[in-house]
Amino acid sequence: MILRHFNVVLVILFSVLFYITLAGFESYSVSPQSCSITSALKSTATQPEEDLEQILRGALMVRGRDLSDFERGVIVGARMAGVSVTKAAQLTGVSIGTVTKVTAAYKTQGKSSVSRVGNCGRQRSLGEHDARALVQFVKKNRSATLAQVTESVNAGRSHSVSARTVRRQLHREGYYKEVTVPRASATGSPEDCGNREAEGHSDDVATTVDQTS
Repeated sequence: MILRHFNVVLVILFSVLFYITLAGFESYSVSPQSCSITSALKSTATQPEEDLEQILRGALMVRGRDLSDFERGVIVGARMAGVSVTKAAQLTGVSIGTVTKVTAAYKTQGKSSVSRVGNCGRQRSLGEHDARALVQFVKKNRSATLAQVTESVNAGRSHSVSARTVRRQLHREGYYKEVTVPRASATGSPEDCGNREAEGHSDDVATTVDQTS
C-alpha cells in the first residue's frame, strides 16, 4: 500500500517537472490544472491513494479535444515513473492509444506533442506525385478522353482509382472538359439543328480535357 502510494506521488512529481521543462522557467505560469496537482501534492500525507487518483482524473479529463503541454507531461511523467500504459490511461482519463502516441512522440522526437493537423478525414487516393503525373499527361495529351486519362493514372498502381476520382482531381487542378456548342444553322431548318446537336453530343462523349483560362 505504501509502495503504491509512493508511485502516485512520483507520477505527479515527474509530471510537474516535465511541464516546467516544456513551458520554460521564464514563461511558466500557474494554471488551474497545475493548482489541482499542487493541492494533491500538499495533501499526500493525509489523503489516501484513491483520493489522489480521483484528483488526477478530475484535472485531466480531456476526451474530445487536444492535449495541453501539461497534460502530455503528466502522461510522459507517468510512463517514466514506471506506470503501465493501461494504468496511465486510467489515471489521466484518456485512451490507451493516446498514451502510446504521446509516449512514442516523446521518445522519437524529444517532445510529447502529437500534431493532428492534416490527419483529419480520409486521405486522398491520389497523392502529390500522382497529381503531378496526371497534369503532365493531360498537358501532353489534350485530346485524351477521361477513360484514357484514368487508364494512364492506374498504370503501375497497386490500387486503381475510379474515373470519378480522376475527374475530381482534374477539377482541383483547373482542368475541365471541352464541349462543342451547337451553332445555329444558316437555313434554320429543324433537320440542321438536329444534326448540330448530334455533333455536339458526339464531341461531348469524346471528352477533351483542357484548362480553363
